[in-house]
Order: sequence, then structure tokens, then C-alpha cells
Amino acid sequence: MCVLNFSGRFGGAEKRYATLFNRLMTDGEDYYLVMNTRLYRLLVNSAVLLPHHRIILFNDGGDGVPGKIRNKSVSTGGVKASPGRQFIRFAGSCKYFLKTFLLWLRFSFFFARKVKVLNIKKIYAVWQGGTWTWMWCRLFGIDLVYSVNASGKLMLDTNILKFFDSQYWVLQHASQLDFLSPSLVPAYREAMGYKLRGEVLVTPCSFIDYSNYYPVEPKKPWVVFLGRLEPLKNPDLFLKAVALLADEPSFRKVTFFVMGTGSEQVSLQQFVADRGMKNVVFSGLHPHPWEILQQSSVFVSLQSNENYPSQSLMEAMACENGVVVTDVGDTRKLVIEKEGLLVNTDPAGIAEAIRSLMENPELRKTLGRAAREKVTNVHTLERFVFWFNELMRF
Repeated sequence: MCVLNFSGRFGGAEKRYATLFNRLMTDGEDYYLVMNTRLYRLLVNSAVLLPHHRIILFNDGGDGVPGKIRNKSVSTGGVKASPGRQFIRFAGSCKYFLKTFLLWLRFSFFFARKVKVLNIKKIYAVWQGGTWTWMWCRLFGIDLVYSVNASGKLMLDTNILKFFDSQYWVLQHASQLDFLSPSLVPAYREAMGYKLRGEVLVTPCSFIDYSNYYPVEPKKPWVVFLGRLEPLKNPDLFLKAVALLADEPSFRKVTFFVMGTGSEQVSLQQFVADRGMKNVVFSGLHPHPWEILQQSSVFVSLQSNENYPSQSLMEAMACENGVVVTDVGDTRKLVIEKEGLLVNTDPAGIAEAIRSLMENPELRKTLGRAAREKVTNVHTLERFVFWFNELMRF
């Protein structure tokens, strides 16, 4: 397995495959994990990945401290940037490309040595684990299985300056493409056409490590949003719904958690401050999210395109939270009406769904129990491990 992410952050995909590797090592399977040090330390510090002698680390200078997030840029309102600003952007892109190219060269020497010494014949790659290695897999005759996770932005840039952050080339050269959800397949086929050459697979299920995710009673009056604070996740939509509830007498003792970091964090905090929403708590990147989810009552997942297979949503369902989710993409593979409330991207409708769950504890408990039963019986690590071992058999 090759899981790389040089951004200084991690998301559901990295958590998913760290959990998988933990289990594979517990089962005594014959796998190695190639990972960059910054991602490794972030995952270990967050108690997601267990240290193991079969983890092969590429030293990218990472210290396990989450990287700084660039704030969302101010829109120019459709006005074309001045020549000077365009030049500055171009120069910045060139600088980033050169810096990344040098890091890629160093990684390439490291990667080539390791695959030869370990006699690697097949690799399952996640994100930069594939976009940075596909050319070497072709050169050395290694079967490459690439995990396709992106649902909002397909990341198919052909601009050479974005070479190392684009899936365009790995999607053409991987032996097999493992799509995370069924709805991703037509989206990529439409975008890539005949260039999508590898065998198309669809991951059979999602999974988490359920050992820390269970309900703790009595539940507290907590409503949680957990995810990267990026436009695709719609954290602003959550706060707009909260703003409709926060001053109601029945919600003055309710705490609304915003858990995560991202480019919208500053603007979200300003939104809260401007409205004096004192019962909103920004927790940042919480090292032990189960400490909140075990006790929270309601969880909200409002992604624009896809809530399946959200790791945080599954964690909340396992903790018997009443869940509110946008009815998009393959979300119903995780949540249908008997397991949660499905909504549109309308703040008033989201607020009403939160109100229904907070004011009707019996409904919340019924949905929460059904949600836990769903994920713990269907979306299991055991099911995925069996499928993965069959896939990687060489």
C-alpha cells in the first residue's frame, strides 16, 4: 500500500486505509505501507495508525503538526485580474511546481530502491501514492490499483504546473481503478472517456474501527458538525441553520460543535462572532473525536455531492446520534429514512430537522439505534479485508 499526502492534513481516505493496515498487520498479512513522515505522525498522534515495522517512511520533514490552512481567497466578482496579479500567480505556481518537483525526485529515488529491495509486484495507491508513482509502476512492471476518492473536484488538470496534484495521468495508466462509490464511475467516464483504461472496480463497503465509537448515556444536548471546513462540506450552511435556532429558548443550553480545520475557518468564526452565537464551539482538529460523538445527540453532514462513505458520518451513526444529511449522490447507501433525516441544502429545512431530533428524544433514539445497526452490520472492516485480500492476490 502507498498512502501519501504532503498537505500537512488528512481526511477520511487516509483514516480508512490506516485502519485497514492496522487490521492487516493484526491478521499477519504480507503487506507493507509506504507513507510520508508528516502524514504518519499526524495519524499516529491522532490514534488512527498504530506504529509497525512494516511501515516504510519517506522523510518529508513532517513533524506531526497540522499544516497551516490558507484562508479562502477573496472573490474578484468576475473581474479579470490585472497583468501584474496574473504574473504573481504564475510565478507562485512555478515556484510551487519546482519545489514539488524536487520533492518528487527525492521520493522517486526512495521509492525505486524500496520496490526493488522488497520485490514489490502490486501496489494499492491512495491519492499522491498513485499520482506520484504511476510512471515508476509502468517502468518496473508493477500492477497499480488506484483508489479513486474525489467526488467534488475530479482533479483532472492537464496543466503541467499542476502535474503532481492531478489524477489525469494515473487514471490512464493504473491497472485497476477502485472507485469509492458507484456514482463516481459515470462522472469520471464522462470526463475521461476512452482514456479511462484500467479495469473499473467499486469498493464493496466503507468501514471504520468501531472500538471507540459507541453511545454513552445519557446523551448531552450537543449538535456536531465534523469535517474539513471547505466549501464542498458546507460548514457555512450548518452555521446558517444554527443561527435560526441559537436564540430560541429551548436551544440556549444546546452546544453546537464545529470540529475540523480548513480554508473557511476564519470566515466561519467571523460569522459566529458577528451574531454573538456564544453556544458555538470550534474545536479544531480534535485528536479523539469519539469523546464528543459518544455523548452528542445530533450529527449533521451537509456535503454538496456525496455523504457516502463519510468516515465522520459513520462514526456518528455508530454512536447512535440522530443524523441529518443532505440527500445527494450515494448517501442512501448509508442513510435512509429509518436511519436519519434527509434534507435539501436549505438552512430552514436543516434547522427544522435538527429541531425535530432535539425536541423528540424517542425519534432520535429510534433513528440512532437503526443507524448503529446499519453501519456495524453492513459497513464492516472484516467485509472489506476479505475483498481487499482477494483484489491484491498476485
